[in-house]
Amino acid sequence: MEHVRKLMQDAVGKVFPSAQLLVVDGLKVRFDEAFGLATVETWFDVASLTKALATTTLAMKLVESGRIRLEDEVRAGMTFRHLLSHSSGLAAWMLLGQTRAEIVDAVRRAPLEQLPGTRSVYSDLGFILLGDEIERRSGETLDVLFAREIAHPLGIEARYGPCDPSRCAVTEGELRGIVHDENARALGGVAGHAGLFSTAEDVSRIAQELVRAWQGESDRVVKSETVRQFWTGCGIPASTWCLGWDRPSAQGSSAGSKWSRDGVGHLGFTGCSIWIDPARARWAILLSNRVYPTRENERIKQFRPILHDAIFDALS
Repeated sequence: MEHVRKLMQDAVGKVFPSAQLLVVDGLKVRFDEAFGLATVETWFDVASLTKALATTTLAMKLVESGRIRLEDEVRAGMTFRHLLSHSSGLAAWMLLGQTRAEIVDAVRRAPLEQLPGTRSVYSDLGFILLGDEIERRSGETLDVLFAREIAHPLGIEARYGPCDPSRCAVTEGELRGIVHDENARALGGVAGHAGLFSTAEDVSRIAQELVRAWQGESDRVVKSETVRQFWTGCGIPASTWCLGWDRPSAQGSSAGSKWSRDGVGHLGFTGCSIWIDPARARWAILLSNRVYPTRENERIKQFRPILHDAIFDALS
């Protein structure tokens, strides 16, 4: 893994100020290091990894309990399946308001850009609506649900902010322990699309539990059939999306050119990513604060595929 280590060291100050990289293969940790100003105990704002790790996992549990059915409507013609597969027809992103009530009302009234189920367009708005529906149907907030249903059973500290700033990597605007995303911040830091803070180790514990469930080896958080259902392609034409998780595209994927196209993953705007190959019990977690000092630094787009190809080669 020396080439991987060199890539990460060279990226500090260019791609990101700080980062953690954790690689697991065959359920065994092969690499776990921090770079720049971070330690392995630093909490990162994982941004949209929240969608996959928290919101989607909670949706899995509500499907298992029968409180959500994937074909239930949340708006006229729009179902939970559409929200999870990013085929709701809602816009990708827009500023929605300054208060929780304003944002929830705005996303429920937002015009559709295409009919639900037509095509997949990655949408923060869809997951804001999904998070609100999970709260309505469970009667509890996402942070409470995540702590009880995911964090506590797995013995992890990952949580929604605000968090102790001394433990957190800084993001744009000198934010520490306060979520970077503007809509999530207006929602009080607890939202379906963003808000989670974590170390790479805690993200890895969630990944491990999902992979072991996929293998049929654990049902501590969710059942095997549920994970397999959610990690199956959504069937929308030309879409790489499953339910709440993406798959590597044939060309130009952040997972590089060598990662299994049957794997699943997700990206986070702040500079975070996770890619999982469940058949090999393999995953790579990159947490970084590439948005500091400014979001204009987009070198991570070129860096991610290079890194993941190097990881694949090191494990081969």
